[in-house]
Amino acid sequence: MKIPIKKKNMKIPIKKDSAVSTNIPFYKKLFKIKKYNVNRSYGKDRNILILLAISLVISVMFFLLGFLGLIGAITFFDGALTGLDFIVFGILSCIGPIGFYNHLKAKKKRELEEHLPDFLREISSSNASGMTVFDAIKSAASGDHGSLTSELRTTAAQLSWGISVKEALNNLAKRINTASVKRMVVTINKALEIGGNTSTVFEAAAREIDQAKLVEQQRKAEMSLYSIVIFISFFVFLAVIYIINSTIIAEFLRLQTKLPGGSIGVSNLSISNIDSNSIKNVFFSFVLVQSIGGGLLGGFMMDGKLSSGVRFGFVLVIISFFVFKFMF
Repeated sequence: MKIPIKKKNMKIPIKKDSAVSTNIPFYKKLFKIKKYNVNRSYGKDRNILILLAISLVISVMFFLLGFLGLIGAITFFDGALTGLDFIVFGILSCIGPIGFYNHLKAKKKRELEEHLPDFLREISSSNASGMTVFDAIKSAASGDHGSLTSELRTTAAQLSWGISVKEALNNLAKRINTASVKRMVVTINKALEIGGNTSTVFEAAAREIDQAKLVEQQRKAEMSLYSIVIFISFFVFLAVIYIINSTIIAEFLRLQTKLPGGSIGVSNLSISNIDSNSIKNVFFSFVLVQSIGGGLLGGFMMDGKLSSGVRFGFVLVIISFFVFKFMF
């Protein structure tokens, strides 16, 4: 029996993922850098990218006009609009379209998920009565399930073309593209592979979706109280700014007209250089930051989605703009 002897120049194989053998920099090992994949993030919906590009172009144009207006290079409509107003238009055009578009998409997905448990229960009852899963899906898809009907009819058509039940359900999950539907499809496909009483699997999937909706409703009801507090704080802050402007600042401006070039107080504070427009712009900057931050935080806490926060921020910025235009 020959005993293998290691040679001196024998190379010992080292795994490629070993930290010793690789020349990957330390920061790449510490932070796993993933490539951004448009298809993974947006799928076939490229409308959001087109909308984002158009919004960015329009907002950059507004920001450029606003900067030129702030430095006094150009004036707009004999001073009716200022450079700060165009900066506000740029912010609105940047966050508004993408926020409302994502909100409409999320609303559509929620409507689809609302009708999904009824569809699953119909499949469960049909399968329990002796029908195959193939026929049960086609039979349930022929009914009325609101906004989900078109997607179910597409699934039934794919089954009639000879596509397997597993692939048809995977295509349904890709079209709806929500976490709960993807989990449901994975569970059903595994149950179909294993076999057994599949009707209970469909019933369990329906209960899981109902339970997820119930948890989401409870979370929204609890967090809405904090969102209401944030929105009330914004309007209180706006009222405080209005009171300061209409009392203290108005009194300073009145004294400025009575004592041009004079001074007041022990420290000889000059009141002849107070610019009402500058004070208004400063106050509006305060309210603008408060409206964007409050809208983002309040909307995100209420719905758990950044698009909802962007939508509420858009509304609060519009309210701030009109309040300053007509009340200050």
